[in-house]
Amino acid sequence: MQVDGVGLREQRAIVRYKSQQQALRFVGKILTDKRGIALLHGPKASGKSVVANQFVREVQADLAIAVVDGARMKTAELLSAILEQFGYHIVLDSTDEMLNMISVFVVQQSRTRQAPVLIIENINDMFPSALGALCRLAELNVNQRYAMRMILISNRNIERIIKSPSMTVIANRVIGNFELGPMTSKEALLYLYAKLRARGVERPDDIFSVDVCERLHSLSGGWPGELETIALSIIEQAKEFPVRVDDIVDPDAPVKDTTPKLIITLTGGSPKEVRLTEKRALVGRSDLSDIVILDQFVSSQHALLIRNESAVVLVDLKSRNGTFVNSRRVQSKVLLHDDIVSIGDHRMKMVYADGHSTIEIEDPELADTAKMKNIADARRNREEKIPTLVVVRDEK
Repeated sequence: MQVDGVGLREQRAIVRYKSQQQALRFVGKILTDKRGIALLHGPKASGKSVVANQFVREVQADLAIAVVDGARMKTAELLSAILEQFGYHIVLDSTDEMLNMISVFVVQQSRTRQAPVLIIENINDMFPSALGALCRLAELNVNQRYAMRMILISNRNIERIIKSPSMTVIANRVIGNFELGPMTSKEALLYLYAKLRARGVERPDDIFSVDVCERLHSLSGGWPGELETIALSIIEQAKEFPVRVDDIVDPDAPVKDTTPKLIITLTGGSPKEVRLTEKRALVGRSDLSDIVILDQFVSSQHALLIRNESAVVLVDLKSRNGTFVNSRRVQSKVLLHDDIVSIGDHRMKMVYADGHSTIEIEDPELADTAKMKNIADARRNREEKIPTLVVVRDEK
């Protein structure tokens, strides 16, 4: 049997499960609630973008809608993207001019039709200055009614950011904060079968039996994106169908964890362990950091940890008080097993699962190359989004 697994990602095969349906009803409330801002969050591959796309399809005939990925966007980039989404392909000289143009459009729409909708994805990864511009848009009103509705999407709960003093105008408008949940085992089966039927498979159980679907659900944690990825991989590698349960790796089988980690301590405090599961982790005092260290001697964006196939590279981001490895100040360094990184009053011990990195000596050229490549990547919209790993408080 020949099976084309690409069809699992067919957009025409829209399969809504319970949590996703609840999320869609929730974000729809921005059209009726006078506050008009909804927060939606969930981990990577949880279907947040699917919810946003479904919402757009249902209401786009009646509303002006802008959908923007805010990841690592500066203010000018954000405002320019919003203008383009609203149909203005023009070049303006300043952010104030762009804000004024958006304001004119929004007010006009609110007076003649309905308030336009702005959907921002990855708001947890936006620069503070861009968040400030978002607050200015949230203040716009016509006849004492807000002139723009918003759906703010993130891969983690951002209530702490929203409740900060600088975000008060948005916090006052939030109607709620919805967290997407995973599919049940039954929902995962129906999801996979619907996707396969959309691709022309008349009997999906000839591909995945009920037992196999249950195993795939266990492997994916019930998240639709992960479920599709795993299912596609199995279809591509399968030598015959139906797929057998024994052909799938047992999710309960012990697997050696090769993830490098940091053990973070503050003098006199309890150690905290952070697993470096992502390619990049920003360390700093800012709420937008991936490893938040609340220490007066730590800069807002203090250092960057870059994980590649060989080791973890530490890059100082021109911090005020410097970054030290084994008591020596560094700009960039390949971290070895048991290296001690000092940032402010905190110490971070580098631990590799096998007791050493695959690079046994410091390689400045590699560090510089990694630094340039990853800082360039950080200026673009990243394909992989990094969740907050830990918050370390200064307990003094």
